[in-house]
Amino acid sequence: MNENFKRIYIWSGWFRLSHLLIGLTTLLLLATGSLIQYSPALKMISADIHNYCAGFFLAGLFIRIILMFIGKPHERLSYLIPKAAERMVMLKTLRFYILLGKARLPNWYAQNPFWKPFYLCIYIVLIGLLISGYVMNNGGFLWGIPPQTIHIFASNILLIFSLLHIFTVVWHDYKGEGSDVSAIINGIRTFTIEKPPEANSNSQAVKFTPMNKKALES
Repeated sequence: MNENFKRIYIWSGWFRLSHLLIGLTTLLLLATGSLIQYSPALKMISADIHNYCAGFFLAGLFIRIILMFIGKPHERLSYLIPKAAERMVMLKTLRFYILLGKARLPNWYAQNPFWKPFYLCIYIVLIGLLISGYVMNNGGFLWGIPPQTIHIFASNILLIFSLLHIFTVVWHDYKGEGSDVSAIINGIRTFTIEKPPEANSNSQAVKFTPMNKKALES
């Protein structure tokens, strides 16, 4: 098979900005949150950094939520729900993971269909973190539960997802052909277009000669 590569502008500047704000602040929030919990000597300064990062995190999440309704079709909320036509890509991605990268990684347009349900759930976790953090700073309870308990539980989920996300994105970029890492920086993904091999130029075309009337009568 002959392969051609095509580069397509996928991610808008607003989407990449929201990803940058959410991604960087998530790492800082997880780090400072751990220091607040486990390092009394650094608790005060860590809390200040944590609160500042929360503001940028809120800005990034706000942009992303807006894009879920008015962004490009593949940036909207409905796109995070896998379609029936994407099941094969999901199965091939799962096979890639099970075989530890020995199977070929399938192509997809914007977001990997296998991870779409996880992305959808993680946005719910992010909103829960913001709400629990706000209630925790102002005193009070969420559904009769101390907000700190909810905040720490959601933070642990976010930590696990963040580690898996970073690992798999780098793995996809290494084994695949989509340029996922650079795409979230410049917005352009690479697609592989497979074409059937060209016909051999030395081969002779087959000619069909119709039988004449006498041959048919004989």
